[in-house]
Amino acid sequence: MMGIRIAASAQRLALSADKYGKWKMVLQVTAISAILLNNAPFSLFTSFPVGQTLLYGALVMTVYSGYNYIKNNYLLLQLGH
Repeated sequence: MMGIRIAASAQRLALSADKYGKWKMVLQVTAISAILLNNAPFSLFTSFPVGQTLLYGALVMTVYSGYNYIKNNYLLLQLGH
């Protein structure tokens, strides 16, 4: 993603994050927080590994948001040449 942003910057284009990138960040922060807190406060209600499950969700969202970012901005970068 950094390479795409650098290429866009060279063409004086600003590429902003979309909603999928923002949801990815929320999932990552929530998952890492739950894992660092040893699954608290979820461990009060269940023994299910909520932090690890959220981390897998963040992985899926990372792949999807990266694909979506490239798909939406690839043509924009190509038109700048």
